[in-house]
Amino acid sequence: MLRRILNIARGTPPIASRGDLVDFLDSRGAFLVQKNIMDYARGRSGPHFTALMKEAEFNDALTQSRWSLYPLGVTMVTEMFDSFLRAAGYRVDGFAELAAEAFDRHTPPPSIAAETWTAARTALIAHAAQLPARAAKPVKDIPLAYSQAVFDALPFHDARKSNDFALVQANLRSNLLAMHENLAARTSPAHMAALLTDSGTPSAPTGAELIPS
Repeated sequence: MLRRILNIARGTPPIASRGDLVDFLDSRGAFLVQKNIMDYARGRSGPHFTALMKEAEFNDALTQSRWSLYPLGVTMVTEMFDSFLRAAGYRVDGFAELAAEAFDRHTPPPSIAAETWTAARTALIAHAAQLPARAAKPVKDIPLAYSQAVFDALPFHDARKSNDFALVQANLRSNLLAMHENLAARTSPAHMAALLTDSGTPSAPTGAELIPS
């Protein structure tokens, strides 16, 4: 997973297929939480960051944090997809299937109990299925509901990070906004809606709510 995430910086080719859309969801969902974790670890440890990364105990905690937060990363990017479409007038289904395809690229990681991984998958899919019936959120507000969970999972003792919640939340928001800009550069709402619905011209129902992102 990490290798694919590192390939993000290599360019922004168009999202041409459903597979490209799944890849975006998977890689950006992972990157969103992993970048937050690594940025925080680098900032909190300062000049000791290199030494910290060599500690087996910290790396085990880092792996646990990355995988435990991956479902939340996919959740936030899925909500970003919905916001992107709603702003253009599209209210479509298909997010649950897309999220399942992204999640199922990964077998349960050794650091996560199988039942916990299964429960996370179930919660992700259920949430994604409900998105079309909910009011869409501005992209900048999507992380607000998940910032505490991300903060709690950071691989540092609570006493060391007690005053850093606002920083972690701001980092999540700015990174998701950057991903939204990247999405807009790689596809249009009409094309993305077509990939989700497998139809050429999906249309917004009467009264579809438009939420600026």
